[in-house]
Amino acid sequence: MKKVAIFIGFLLFVIPTSWAQEKIQAPVWKAGEKWTFRYDTGGDWSIEIIGEEKGLYVDATTRIKGRMPGTYTRYYDKNSLNCVSIIKDGKENVYERDSLNKYFDFYLYVGKTWSYSYEMISPSNQTFRVVSELSAVQYEEIEVPAGKFKTIKVKNKLFITGGTSSGILNYWWSPDAKTVVRVEYEPSKIWNPEYSKFELISFYLK
Repeated sequence: MKKVAIFIGFLLFVIPTSWAQEKIQAPVWKAGEKWTFRYDTGGDWSIEIIGEEKGLYVDATTRIKGRMPGTYTRYYDKNSLNCVSIIKDGKENVYERDSLNKYFDFYLYVGKTWSYSYEMISPSNQTFRVVSELSAVQYEEIEVPAGKFKTIKVKNKLFITGGTSSGILNYWWSPDAKTVVRVEYEPSKIWNPEYSKFELISFYLK
């Protein structure tokens, strides 16, 4: 009986440790797959995979809150999920594209760090440069309205060059859901005050 208990304890230790040592690859997305999210202050929005084009995944994203609401067509590198193009109203949305360029940068594993910079426009139409420093900090099981998921948590610290403003957002990526299942913004004056979190509420995979 003692040996059985020891063996079960060994399994409980090895299984999560084994998963935590894996390098998480970019997901394989298929046309028709869809994810719906909800802001903590109310309101749903969705992402749906349209298909593939020249080695890129293509999605349609509808955003109802924030500084840039609307419907976008976004193009992602299949291997890294780096965003290479975003089209809105028939035109390339350079600022949105650059801000998402290396938001994911697969593959992911705890301890990985990366960074990138991009330009943004303030509400007063001033251009400023933002630096994003990202780090995959831990594996974590979390529960959201869409279910319970094993995830890797990524911290994204942003700061404006030449200034003192900065902020941190965290996201949790789930290999099983093939998407981010939660995004949380830590308190900062640089964020849009309309919401501080959104979570996955439903999804459809093929």
